[in-house]
Parts: sequence; structure tokens; C-alpha cells
Amino acid sequence: MSVSKSWLKLLCIGTVSAMAAHAAMVRLDVKDRSSVLNGKLFGKAGPYERIIGRARFAIDPNSAANLPIADIALAPKNKSGLVEFAADVYILKPLDAKKGNGTVLYEVSNRGAKGLLAAFHRAGNLDPRKPEEFGDAFLLEQGYTLLWLGWQFDMPETPGLVRLYPP
Repeated sequence: MSVSKSWLKLLCIGTVSAMAAHAAMVRLDVKDRSSVLNGKLFGKAGPYERIIGRARFAIDPNSAANLPIADIALAPKNKSGLVEFAADVYILKPLDAKKGNGTVLYEVSNRGAKGLLAAFHRAGNLDPRKPEEFGDAFLLEQGYTLLWLGWQFDMPETPGLVRLYPP
């Protein structure tokens, strides 16, 4: 399903623009949108939701900012002359964004994993679904939105890892 919510699009565009100059997210395909721990309340932020999907991007291979990308000139181009690629997206966010603290913590994932959970929650999993996989849920209790976007292409296709899908 395609999500048109502007906040989600802005969240991902902002993240990617810091990651890859002159990249534009053209679509976000949501594969799963579900409640975290069956609607458990996390402090003032309340219940959280999990959004798992794939972000689709297009970049101009002739842009000066993109020229340092290895072999960009050799990549296949769409009918608009742009190079397309995709990346896995994994988001944990307050169900009611107004109850969150307005801050997104974006992790540049090492090998596609979710280290924020281990570092701040003293627990973790590639796709946390059980209470013990959230540990003390410190970041959720504080109302943070957690975002992971794949950036490595050589990851094995293991469920829960986030990876990049280059052209």
C-alpha cells in the first residue's frame, strides 16, 4: 500500500537528504503498519506503531553532488533520466504524533541491524515484537520516533535487516 501522509514523507526525505545529497524520495511502499505490543502505553507518548516498508528514490546522475558516486554514469536511467534505487525503512513512532516529543532518532545501521535498541533500551531484536525485546523502552517512554533506513547493499536478505537496493 502506498502512504501519502506528508509527515511520513517529510521524515524520510529529511533523513535521506542528510544521507545522500540531491536524492528525492518518490514513494514509500508500506508493507506492515501495526501496533507495538498490542497498544501498550509508553509514558506520555502513549501507544506506538511500527511501520515497515520500502522507500523509492530517484537521483540525477548529472548533478555535481552525485558525480562522486562510483559508476553513476553507468547506472540504468528511467525515462526522466534519473537513477532509481530503494531502501528498507523501519519506524517506531507514537501513534499520536502530537504526544511524541517531536524528535526523530535516525540510526545509520551497522550491517542493517538496530543498535539503538541495544544502546538505549538494553535489549533489542531485528524486528522487536515481544516486551523483552524492548527492554526498558527508554526512548519510547520519552516519546522519540526511531527510524532506520538501509544504506548498505551487501546485506543478506535476512528478515528484520534494513538494506539498500541499488540499480
